[in-house]
Parts: sequence; structure tokens; C-alpha cells
Amino acid sequence: MAENVVVVTGAEPRQVLDVLGALDGAGSLELRAAAIVHRDADGALSLDHETGDAVSFTERHPRLGALVTLLLGPIDTLLFGNQLVSLYGAAEQSPEELAIGHLARTVPAGGTAVIADVDEPDPGLLDARLPGATLARRPYADVEREIDATREGSAENG
Repeated sequence: MAENVVVVTGAEPRQVLDVLGALDGAGSLELRAAAIVHRDADGALSLDHETGDAVSFTERHPRLGALVTLLLGPIDTLLFGNQLVSLYGAAEQSPEELAIGHLARTVPAGGTAVIADVDEPDPGLLDARLPGATLARRPYADVEREIDATREGSAENG
């Protein structure tokens, strides 16, 4: 099994959630949490009203909630502002190489996406069930490492 954070764009969010739920119900993958997010024209990310606010979502789903909370800033701030600067090793890695930066860029301005925390034995299965959608994956361990580095960097700077 591969623990991944998956961002799905180019498909109707309810359909994506239905597919994830069906695959989870069939035992084809483990869906730990999912959120529908919108990025406005200015780059700010927000949670869909069904997902709830960031605080309650993070309380219910701490693994994915930490990533979603970090992504709630405008994409330019995420990639070039305080969050990225606080990542250890950011000087050695371009924003394209960082898992969080990669995931942030997958949600286009004016777009909607589903971000999910999944454990999937065969990533091709989800891809096949969502033809026409764009799926971006990063290993959860990479994302978690960057989130932890951001927290440590914030504590040192605060």
C-alpha cells in the first residue's frame, strides 16, 4: 500500500468523492479523509461549505487538516513567502521539488479540487475510475516531513 495525498482536478467534486467512497467501500483503497477546496482568482484557497471550516476539519482529520491549513494561504505566499522560507532545505529545493508546492500548484486559480489522504495499493485504479480528471500524488511521508519542518521553522521564528 502507498500512503499518498492525492489532488484531483478536472472532475466534478461530488463524483470524485463518490468514486473514493466506492473504492474505500470495496476495500480497493483506504480513504482516510477528503476535502473539497476552491481557489479564487487571487489565489486564495478555501474549503467547500460541506467540508466545514479549517479548525473543525483539522480536529476531525489531523493528517490532512494540517496540509489543508497550510495551503489556505495564497499560492504566491505558499511558494515564495513565509511558509516556504520556514521549510528546512528550501534553499536547496525549488518550489517544484517540494511536495507541498507541487500540490498547491495543482489547484488552478478559479478552480475546484478534491484533496484526499488515501492508502492505495494500486494508484492506477483511482486514475482509471476518473477518466479525464487530472490526479497529482505525493507520498504522505514527504508531505508530512514538510509540514513538520514548517512547524519547526515557525516555532523558531515566533
